[in-house]
Amino acid sequence: MKFRLSILIILLFSFSNSTDLLAQITGRIYSTSQLQSDFRVFRRRYENNLVNCYLYASKKEVDNFFDSLYFNLKPMTEMEFYRYITPVSSLIKDGHSNIYLSKQSSSQFNEQSKYFPFRIYWTGSSLYVTRNLSGNTDIHPGDEIVSINGKNSKDVMNYLLCRQVRDGNNENYALWILNNYFREYYSFHFGHPDSFKLIIKSSDSREKILNVAAISRQEELSLNAGNKNEITTEPSSFFRIDSATNAAIFRIKSWDDKKLKKEIDFVLLQLQQKNLEHLILDLRDNQGGDFSPAVYLLSGLLDQPFQYFTEIKSVSHVNDSSRELKNITGKMLGIHQPMKNSFKGKVYVLINGGCFSNTGAFCSRLEYYKRAVFIGEETGGNKVVFSGVFGLKGQTVLPNTKLLCDNSNYRLTVTDVRENTGYGVMPTYTVLPSIADILQQNDVVLSKTLDLIKSGR
Repeated sequence: MKFRLSILIILLFSFSNSTDLLAQITGRIYSTSQLQSDFRVFRRRYENNLVNCYLYASKKEVDNFFDSLYFNLKPMTEMEFYRYITPVSSLIKDGHSNIYLSKQSSSQFNEQSKYFPFRIYWTGSSLYVTRNLSGNTDIHPGDEIVSINGKNSKDVMNYLLCRQVRDGNNENYALWILNNYFREYYSFHFGHPDSFKLIIKSSDSREKILNVAAISRQEELSLNAGNKNEITTEPSSFFRIDSATNAAIFRIKSWDDKKLKKEIDFVLLQLQQKNLEHLILDLRDNQGGDFSPAVYLLSGLLDQPFQYFTEIKSVSHVNDSSRELKNITGKMLGIHQPMKNSFKGKVYVLINGGCFSNTGAFCSRLEYYKRAVFIGEETGGNKVVFSGVFGLKGQTVLPNTKLLCDNSNYRLTVTDVRENTGYGVMPTYTVLPSIADILQQNDVVLSKTLDLIKSGR
């Protein structure tokens, strides 16, 4: 159940009510009645399928929000409609309910449009360049982007955050998405101008105004082909032993690797044969996936019977005033047994906002059974309850605009939904990389963990 990014491209949008230039490219403005038809399908997708529809906002609040959107509809382009409905993400707060542009628009714009030519990192207050893909040599990694096309960077980020999925009150996953896919999401809402007028603040705090050309996908691919740092050969999981601490480091990037159970067996065997006392699980940026290997690994780390999920529910009946939920049975419920020779040493888990969905559940269970020390930042995934997609087609296609909506239709409860605060697993030791750490590739989270082991903590 990972975040799925479609390459969706749009044209210019501004905070004002100016004419959306996308209409000049697509030539298609949908009538009010067509958009009302799409909106009814969109709304039913939440009310009839999403168990967590009223988890963070009351039915009255959600109804009022939907009613207001519906009655204020007017003729719009696909992109305007997309922009109009995406604020639902910060009301419903369901991280598995992404909204995408149509496949046709995605394909067309991806072939023809250009992008913001920088990789960025948002610290919460400042937007920094981490890689310059433009031809302008006056901009360097570490420079701060103060404004983009006349809009303050903080305003841009706040605007995008309000339209980004998240699990509950925790914005870490939304921030993680934007730090990794800023150029794409900027294009969804602000378009693809041929150039960008930037105010850049350099390391000496001097500001300069620069006009920078946008970059196409083909140009980016050409640049990456000659950049070894852009070629990722790292497998979905890997294992090594730190020579200074004799600690095992097991990196898991996704739970969907079909070979993962065999690799877990290998790691557990190495821990036993080499008498290793410390295991570092690096789960950063792991957005989830198959529950089975996560349960399997947990059985190798616990010494007592355990639960993974306590409850799974779906919507069984809906009427105007209420809806009924039904319990779902399955192998993920019930009691799981630990392995006979489970690892008894100390477990350290590296976490960040990219730890979503099943990774949030796995961390939650380690926390619940008091089995790990967590280092980094709060997980992006909720530690108590989240949604999933089972049984239905993965997405709903709106009939006219063809916008795509994820079909989250199950509630997965890790502990007790009454304990839900809308947040993820908090780190035992909070460690946040600075822009300097990122540029110098200093893994301060791992360094902190190794220091903890050296000091006996």
